[in-house]
Amino acid sequence: MEEENGPREQGSTEIREHLANERTLLAWVRTGISLISLGLVVERAGALVDASLKVGSTSSSELFGLALALLGALTLVMGTVQFLRYRRRIATDDFVPSVVTYLVVVAGSLAFAGAFVVYVLFS
Repeated sequence: MEEENGPREQGSTEIREHLANERTLLAWVRTGISLISLGLVVERAGALVDASLKVGSTSSSELFGLALALLGALTLVMGTVQFLRYRRRIATDDFVPSVVTYLVVVAGSLAFAGAFVVYVLFS
């Protein structure tokens, strides 16, 4: 009776791992879309300020907006690559989680957010 439950529990565990991997992909997608949206908002806000001041040069808000949008696109790519890599590792029972990817995106996002806050406070 125990032998019948062993493979079933192992299959159930693998299914939970795949579902958790999919939820993680969705979190990456939400983060990427949020960063892209925030980049658009920052760029548009800068364009409105430039229009009201009649300034025609490229402003820092455009650069910050572009950087956030690019970081969002990078987040989408990294999330997809991670999802596919972990999917393969879960299927082959060779799963070892890595936090390097998370650190790159989180550190990059925080660096851009901090730089933008400093820019807004001192300009």
